[in-house]
Amino acid sequence: MPPTAQSRQAEQPMNLDWSYETAIAEVETIINRLEAGELPLAKIFEQFQTAVEALAQCETFLQEKQAQVDLLVQTLAPLD
Repeated sequence: MPPTAQSRQAEQPMNLDWSYETAIAEVETIINRLEAGELPLAKIFEQFQTAVEALAQCETFLQEKQAQVDLLVQTLAPLD
Protein backbone atom coordinates (compact mmCIF):
# COMPACT_ATOMS: atom_id res chain seq x y z
CA MET A 1 0.00 0.00 0.00
CA PRO A 2 1.50 3.40 -0.95
CA PRO A 3 2.26 5.78 1.90
CA THR A 4 -0.19 8.58 2.56
CA ALA A 5 0.77 12.24 2.44
CA GLN A 6 0.76 12.24 6.22
CA SER A 7 3.07 9.25 6.55
CA ARG A 8 5.43 10.64 3.89
CA GLN A 9 5.58 13.93 5.77
CA ALA A 10 6.20 12.20 9.08
CA GLU A 11 9.00 10.12 7.56
CA GLN A 12 10.85 13.12 6.16
CA PRO A 13 13.63 14.51 8.34
CA MET A 14 12.79 17.78 9.98
CA ASN A 15 14.58 20.94 8.96
CA LEU A 16 17.33 22.06 11.29
CA ASP A 17 15.34 25.20 12.03
CA TRP A 18 12.15 23.21 12.73
CA SER A 19 10.61 23.89 16.12
CA TYR A 20 7.83 21.99 17.88
CA GLU A 21 6.58 25.22 19.43
CA THR A 22 6.52 27.01 16.07
CA ALA A 23 4.65 24.12 14.46
CA ILE A 24 2.04 24.11 17.22
CA ALA A 25 1.64 27.90 16.93
CA GLU A 26 1.10 27.51 13.18
CA VAL A 27 -1.59 24.89 13.79
CA GLU A 28 -3.28 27.14 16.35
CA THR A 29 -3.25 30.02 13.85
CA ILE A 30 -4.80 27.80 11.21
CA ILE A 31 -7.48 26.61 13.62
CA ASN A 32 -8.32 30.20 14.55
CA ARG A 33 -8.62 31.16 10.87
CA LEU A 34 -10.82 28.15 10.17
CA GLU A 35 -13.05 28.89 13.14
CA ALA A 36 -13.33 32.55 12.15
CA GLY A 37 -14.63 31.54 8.73
CA GLU A 38 -12.29 33.96 6.97
CA LEU A 39 -11.03 31.52 4.33
CA PRO A 40 -12.53 30.51 0.98
CA LEU A 41 -13.30 26.81 0.60
CA ALA A 42 -10.19 25.98 -1.45
CA LYS A 43 -7.95 27.61 1.17
CA ILE A 44 -9.71 25.70 3.94
CA PHE A 45 -8.56 22.42 2.45
CA GLU A 46 -5.02 23.72 1.91
CA GLN A 47 -4.80 25.00 5.47
CA PHE A 48 -6.27 21.79 6.85
CA GLN A 49 -3.62 19.77 4.98
CA THR A 50 -0.89 22.06 6.29
CA ALA A 51 -2.16 21.58 9.85
CA VAL A 52 -2.32 17.79 9.49
CA GLU A 53 1.25 17.68 8.14
CA ALA A 54 2.51 19.90 10.96
CA LEU A 55 0.80 17.70 13.54
CA ALA A 56 2.33 14.59 11.94
CA GLN A 57 5.77 16.18 12.30
CA CYS A 58 5.01 17.01 15.93
CA GLU A 59 3.90 13.45 16.59
CA THR A 60 7.08 12.07 15.04
CA PHE A 61 9.17 14.49 17.11
CA LEU A 62 7.41 13.49 20.33
CA GLN A 63 7.77 9.77 19.57
CA GLU A 64 11.49 10.19 18.91
CA LYS A 65 11.98 12.15 22.13
CA GLN A 66 9.95 9.59 24.10
CA ALA A 67 12.18 6.82 22.76
CA GLN A 68 15.25 8.80 23.85
CA VAL A 69 13.80 9.32 27.33
CA ASP A 70 12.90 5.63 27.60
CA LEU A 71 16.46 4.67 26.65
CA LEU A 72 17.92 7.07 29.20
CA VAL A 73 15.64 5.75 31.92
CA GLN A 74 16.62 2.17 31.07
CA THR A 75 20.31 3.03 31.37
CA LEU A 76 19.72 4.60 34.77
CA ALA A 77 17.58 1.78 36.16
CA PRO A 78 19.46 -0.57 38.48
CA LEU A 79 19.96 -4.04 37.11
CA ASP A 80 18.29 -6.65 39.32
